[in-house]
Amino acid sequence: MQKEITDSLVRIMTKIKDGALLQKFLDDLLTPAEKLMLAKRLMVAVLLQRGYSCGAVCRALKLSRGTVFLIQRELARGGDGYRTVFREFFQESYNKKTAGAIERFLNKITLPVKGSPSSMRRWKHALYQ
Repeated sequence: MQKEITDSLVRIMTKIKDGALLQKFLDDLLTPAEKLMLAKRLMVAVLLQRGYSCGAVCRALKLSRGTVFLIQRELARGGDGYRTVFREFFQESYNKKTAGAIERFLNKITLPVKGSPSSMRRWKHALYQ
């Protein structure tokens, strides 16, 4: 029964082609906290695949180590869903607007190299952008 319910949700979401309609649907379906948690989980997978440590991801996204480790474990086991989404939307810069937002976020959480003025300028610029 649970699989049928979740399959129905997936079918509905894949049939919605209009971004504005999908946004309205998600606004009605999920609480703001649920939407934020889903977005954070996706960002965890992106950051881990970009080579960030679990600790850095926990601090940047304000998530528990348990949440980050669950996603890290899924990636280690294969994580085909995460990896496909990462490849399609982030690695190949398929969606330039989203990729740009991700890069700005990464610049904000990537701490400057100690003693490097250019790294400090990059970080300050990213913070106040």
